[in-house]
Formats: sequence, structure tokens, C-alpha cells
Amino acid sequence: MSKKKAAIISILGYLVTMGIGVFIGNVVTTLLGSNVLGTMNMNQSNIIYKLIIQIPPTLFILYMIKKYYKWNEIGLSSSIEIKSLLWFLPYLIILVFMGSKFIEEFYKNISAYRIGTYILIIFIFVGTAMAGFSEEVIFRGIFLNSFKSEKSIIWPMLISSIGFSISHITTVVMGNSLLEALTTVFYSSLLGFAFVGLAIKMKNICLLIIFHILWNFILMASQTLNLQLSISVGICNILNIFMAIILWSIIIIKYKKCKKHGKRKVS
Repeated sequence: MSKKKAAIISILGYLVTMGIGVFIGNVVTTLLGSNVLGTMNMNQSNIIYKLIIQIPPTLFILYMIKKYYKWNEIGLSSSIEIKSLLWFLPYLIILVFMGSKFIEEFYKNISAYRIGTYILIIFIFVGTAMAGFSEEVIFRGIFLNSFKSEKSIIWPMLISSIGFSISHITTVVMGNSLLEALTTVFYSSLLGFAFVGLAIKMKNICLLIIFHILWNFILMASQTLNLQLSISVGICNILNIFMAIILWSIIIIKYKKCKKHGKRKVS
């Protein structure tokens, strides 16, 4: 099977298995005596529900990678160019600042936490780890690297970014209203357009996965523990806009120059 066909199957399978996860999660939480559909309250049942949702698509993606891809083919390489890290530096600064604030607020309230609280935090981390890994691998790993070439790079970047943002419409089954889901789609599109540019420049998605996981974890854990974070979320949205504009401009200009001179490499 060609890499392009495998990529299409991967995305379709990701959506189908996500639906299976939603069904299983709803059944399990109903058996536990809670109906999580229609609510975004970060209680025990909702956290378990979100964790269960991520299991089927994550297992499916790992299967597709093992069967059709090599890790380095989809940007999961242990090597990364030092100079390309400069593009990721602004996100690293935001993550450090946000993480420091989270730890500070956590320790302020640590005396009020019980063993159940720590178990929920572990569940949140596992769930966000699977979600961050799956989304980055599907959209910035498998799809982008299967379709981009010396003849075509803009359309794969565009579809990857839009596909990533549209996939967040599924939050309507996790308790978001349609308006809230569309708002999530909009803000995730800012991240999607910036991160696809970073994936091209860095030729590696490992740091993007780490950022995605920690970002989601801090946001969800803070909401669960009622911790007050800084304005990092707003700053990151602004950064995404500037990074998307800069990276897309650089990549498009280089792509056109390479195409004009018959070169095969765009980075």
C-alpha cells in the first residue's frame, strides 16, 4: 500500500476509532452512575471518559505506524538540527512560564489534596499524552509527510492544518456547545497553521508532541484543581498567528524558488 493511501486510511480510522472511544466511554461512565454527555465539568467521571476516548485511536495509530511507516518517516526522529530549535524557542519559553505558574499554584494548595486527587491528575496526564501524541502524529506526522513532496507542499500543509482544527468539532460530544466547539476549532486552527510550519522547518515533531501534551495537561489539570493560571493562553494564541505568518511565508517563498530552479528539497 502506498504511503498516501495509508495516510488516508489512518485519518479515517482515527475518526472511526475516536467514535468507538466515545461510545465505550459513555457506556463505562454510565455504568459508574454518571452521564458525562452535555457537560464539561472536570469531575472524576468526565476525566475517565476523556481518557477512555483516547485509547482506541491511539492503539490504531500505533498499529498503522508499525505496519506502514518507519518512525523517522513521520518526523519521529531522535535527531534534530540545533538551528531549527530557535523556531521552537518562543513556545519553550511560554511552556516554562506556564509550567512554573502551575507548579507554584499547585504547591499553594497541596495540603488540600488527597490520594484521589493525585490519581485524577495521573489520569489527566495519560489522557492528554495519548491525545497530544495521536493528533500530532496523524496531522503533522503521517498525513503531512505522506503527501508533501518537491511538487506539492502547500496543499498538504493547508489540509493538515484545517483537518487538525476541524477535528476539534468533536468536542460537542464531550460537553461543549456548538458555539464553544467552533471557538475551539478557531483557536486550534491557529496552533495548527503554526505547528505545521514548525514541523516542516524542524523536520521533527517530537518537540511538538511534548508541547501539545504538556499544554493540554496543564490546562486540564488547572481546571480540575481550580488553579489560576497566567495569561499564557492568550500569549500563545498571538504567538501562533505570528509564527504561522512568518513560517508559511518562508516556506512558500523557498518552495517557489526550489520549484523554479528544479530543486527537490524545501526546508
